[in-house]
Amino acid sequence: MRLILVGFMFLLLFAQRADARSSPTPTPFKLEIPDLKDLQTSIEYSDEDLEQALKPRVVILLDSSGSMGQLLDRRKSKMFYAKKLFNEYLRYQWREKAEVGMVVYGSRRKQDCGDTYLAIKVGERNLTKIDSTVKQLSPLGMTPIADSLELAIEQLKNYPGPKRVMIYTDGEETCGGDSCKILEKAIQEKIVDLEMFVTGIGLDEKSKDLDKLRCLGKTFGAKSPEQLQQSLDDISNMMGGATNAQGKRVGNNLFVESPDPKATVRLFEIKNGERVYVRDFISSYGVRLPPGTYSAEVLLEPVYSFKEFKIPPGKRVTLRVAGSGQMTVHFFKGLLDVEILNKDKKVVQSFSSDEPAIVKSGVYDVRISGDPFFEKIEQKFKIVPGGKHEITIDGIGVVQVNYPTNVGFHVFDGGEKELGNYITNFPFVLKTGAYRFFVNDKCNIEGITVRNEKSIQVLQCLPPKK
Repeated sequence: MRLILVGFMFLLLFAQRADARSSPTPTPFKLEIPDLKDLQTSIEYSDEDLEQALKPRVVILLDSSGSMGQLLDRRKSKMFYAKKLFNEYLRYQWREKAEVGMVVYGSRRKQDCGDTYLAIKVGERNLTKIDSTVKQLSPLGMTPIADSLELAIEQLKNYPGPKRVMIYTDGEETCGGDSCKILEKAIQEKIVDLEMFVTGIGLDEKSKDLDKLRCLGKTFGAKSPEQLQQSLDDISNMMGGATNAQGKRVGNNLFVESPDPKATVRLFEIKNGERVYVRDFISSYGVRLPPGTYSAEVLLEPVYSFKEFKIPPGKRVTLRVAGSGQMTVHFFKGLLDVEILNKDKKVVQSFSSDEPAIVKSGVYDVRISGDPFFEKIEQKFKIVPGGKHEITIDGIGVVQVNYPTNVGFHVFDGGEKELGNYITNFPFVLKTGAYRFFVNDKCNIEGITVRNEKSIQVLQCLPPKK
């Protein structure tokens, strides 16, 4: 008897919740987004050694062997994503006038272990040449990693500053070379401040294919395009510092924390009250500047401005993009719940679909649900200050099973798998497809197709005849 009573109370609570959802739509209201000019930005200062320093000189070692033609994500090849990634990276380094080059192997001939060459010389200033070189790379040959590494070190060994090699490969050496011995040779030749980073394209970080390269330095896995991008970001941050004449590491002194860590920041110096363009940089990469007064524009949508800030001597400055944006999840009659989850997967805000909400800027997971049968999660959704963000939900429909009283019923999919229970006389959301709804032996509704429609599909379940 207790179980029956508890069940009945649950149904009444569910009915009250559903009844609230089926109430008339409230009068539309105007939602005001705070003016960007009125937002309080955050600037943090911390101590930093900013002595004159030499920037790192970098050589990318890129695998263009035949296996790079394999798919990385069931859509595009490993080589496709590598070319896309490094074309963008080299363009950025070109704008920064950085000392970066690229050694490629396996790109020109099949079955040739001697196919390794300096594709882009360190500090190449011809952007057209850089673009065309990357575009022409084709997965073709063998994997002579050790010989290619030796060529990369050759480009760096006479440079007095920090020397860095980024190795991107999808497999182990196939030409009999030993990369660990190449590193040992460099140490014996007293090539100082040499660091290497290895990324396995399409491989897990613990893959055995990378075992013979772990001696070189930090190893990363990149089983997806997103992980490939992340590895480059992580490595760039690790080697972003420079080295002064005494061999002490120093770093960039201006960073921007933005909902989009890849957002371009346009930097201006303020001289005699006038803004003078200095350069662009990627927000999370940071930049090194002399002391002075500056302004910056973070090229989000809309653009976010820091009107004026100072770079004091010996300080590191972090600018934080702050504010709120508007977010709307579009479906139908507010039937979906929306939850904003922070990086710890905790709910920080919730609201209903079809009504705009003000959300603090940041990067979130967005959980969209229609209990108890539908859930969708939008990962790493960016909210920028003053922005209007929209998510449209498709592939679901709304059903309501009418019955003389509020009772529970069972929901089965087209394969006769029971999905769960709901209550009659209230709308609920289902993914498109075929379903059966069982109330009791006298009310069994079969062969119902739920379509992608913004309307309620009402099913009548008549009482048994007396």
